[in-house]
Amino acid sequence: MKQKFYILAFFILSTLFIYGQSITDIEKLYEKLTKSVDNKWVSENPAFKPTDSSFFNKDNENEYFVGLLQISGFSIPFSWDNNLALLHFLLAMDTNISVLTGVEADQVYKGTKISWDTDISGLIWFNDKSYRATVAHWHLFDMTDCPGTIIFPSLSFEKIVDIPNALTNNIQGLSIIPYIDKLTIKSFKTSLTMTNSKTVKGIAYDINDDGIFDIFYYSEETDESTYYTRLYINVNGMWKCKWINLDEVCF
Repeated sequence: MKQKFYILAFFILSTLFIYGQSITDIEKLYEKLTKSVDNKWVSENPAFKPTDSSFFNKDNENEYFVGLLQISGFSIPFSWDNNLALLHFLLAMDTNISVLTGVEADQVYKGTKISWDTDISGLIWFNDKSYRATVAHWHLFDMTDCPGTIIFPSLSFEKIVDIPNALTNNIQGLSIIPYIDKLTIKSFKTSLTMTNSKTVKGIAYDINDDGIFDIFYYSEETDESTYYTRLYINVNGMWKCKWINLDEVCF
């Protein structure tokens, strides 16, 4: 899959080009980046039958961003941001950013790299352990190793630990921004039923140890080379889709 090819390309530059950003500049930058990422693949999100209320509610649902996490071949945690919803959330949190473009962003893949002048921390969870991780940067490449596939941006965190065989282990987990202390996260293989009575298998997470699922994601094969993943959070008992990802096989 294309993610495996991109994994080797993640690294952090030590030199940043910093300049002042007005709100208008940031809005124009976000609009430009949004237009540069193909969104024709996005489809309507199915609705699920209600459940019991738990951690997320109408008061706090927009205070957090929840997405799936992967570990790069260099043991760097990152999340895909296919529809730029994560970038939108972070810019709403903090508009003090630094921007690199072209070869200054990456000598090989170029593109646009955004970092935040003030540390933003998130909770990342993988291998049944939670960590506090600082956001490193958001990056949209200009080039890809997989011709014919869509180039999607991603958000990288600072490296936490060295992962043995990180490139081949295909480790996945959760990311929650900003950081939340004292969460007890457990994952479960389960099935949820949609409002049309269709049942899908996926992974659910209980993040506050009350026996009620707070997060659920599932993937479906849209064709022989493409998988569509949706992540939902339980808001007052209603499942709301908050993160999506398209994974294309790289031939």
